[in-house]
Amino acid sequence: MGIQRQRGDGMKIRQITRDKDEYMDMLLMADPQKDMIESYLYRSEMFVLVNGGDICSICVVQPLKNRKCELKNIVTRVEDRGKGYARYLIHYICEYYGDVCDTMYAGTGNSKKMIDFLEHCGFVNSHMIVNYYVDHYQMPVYENGVRITDKVFLKKKLDSAVDVKKVVDLALEAGRILLKNGAEIFRVDETITRICHCYQVEYVDTFILSHAIFVSAENGIEEAYTKVKQVPLSSSHLGIVAEVNELSREIEAGKVGIEEAFRRLEKIDRMPPVKGYFQVLAAGAGSGFLGYLLGASVTESAVSFVIGCILYIWVLKAKRHQIPKIMVNIIGGMIITVLAILALHLSFLGNVRMDGMIIGSIMPLVPGLAFVNAIRDIADSDFLSGTVRMIDALMVFVCISVGVGITLSFYNNMIGGLLL
Repeated sequence: MGIQRQRGDGMKIRQITRDKDEYMDMLLMADPQKDMIESYLYRSEMFVLVNGGDICSICVVQPLKNRKCELKNIVTRVEDRGKGYARYLIHYICEYYGDVCDTMYAGTGNSKKMIDFLEHCGFVNSHMIVNYYVDHYQMPVYENGVRITDKVFLKKKLDSAVDVKKVVDLALEAGRILLKNGAEIFRVDETITRICHCYQVEYVDTFILSHAIFVSAENGIEEAYTKVKQVPLSSSHLGIVAEVNELSREIEAGKVGIEEAFRRLEKIDRMPPVKGYFQVLAAGAGSGFLGYLLGASVTESAVSFVIGCILYIWVLKAKRHQIPKIMVNIIGGMIITVLAILALHLSFLGNVRMDGMIIGSIMPLVPGLAFVNAIRDIADSDFLSGTVRMIDALMVFVCISVGVGITLSFYNNMIGGLLL
């Protein structure tokens, strides 16, 4: 047995994992037929509330299929009744099963006292089995001198036990990581909503911009929570986007609890980027091959490969020192043009063209993903976010052009406009 929760007043709740029949005498106080208890006892989970070393209350919960569970037995010692122990125990098990179950059922005889107690704990009427205690029990069952014949089932949605703030914080963190790493607005919105719904926060509204997320949620019992998160524009990391998508699917399948989801998100957010040398080679390959597809010769494409590698070394160094993106792209455009001019004057390269080398070399700086996402956002009627992303992408184009233009203008003036 292991302690599950302990309060400052010495009251604690333990889960019993073996020798459950040692508590049979107490369980028989709520369910008077031993073989009926035995039919579910070892397929269920048992919890005991201990106060001052004494077991004051016991409950037995049986997990069911399709994210359901049933409170099979709950009983409090006679001398401890009326002290709130049973209600506290029910509140605990609702929290305990809230990560893995949507609904908890509780079956009881058609006794007004027990039905009223369950209703005060948040249960509502579900269904009834007529003559259950007549058909399944060997001896008549009485309560307060009245024979119990029917079994009444009540149910409780476990969303009332969910911490709305924790769920929203989880969903918001997932959305922040997605938005930060280049995900589309609709994907961020869908992920936040899905996570909230999976953890029984049904009422959720989102307002997502390219650089901020607004979430407001409530669980239907007058508990509301609103939070805003700023997300500065940054570079994309589609590997992280894929990992968050996979986690959200596991959450939807009921495989991941809230605490584990927080740990997984923290781990995903710390995923390192691809090794620097691999990014440099990829930038060079992209420059060379895309330059060739855009009409550059083989020699010009080879030069573009070298320029692309050198350019991306600058980009990585600039990111490490947190140089503003405007300066990164302007200086990047200047580096490309200077290297292309130098290559133009290397006789062993033969007759190469300036535009053939530059057109491929600028590809590592071109914000293709951001531009495509901007178009997708606008197509999805996210006009504000799409416009912001579009302006950001266009500003990158402008900065590259400024870097290239300044260098070419300087070169023209220095050598009298003799460009080959």
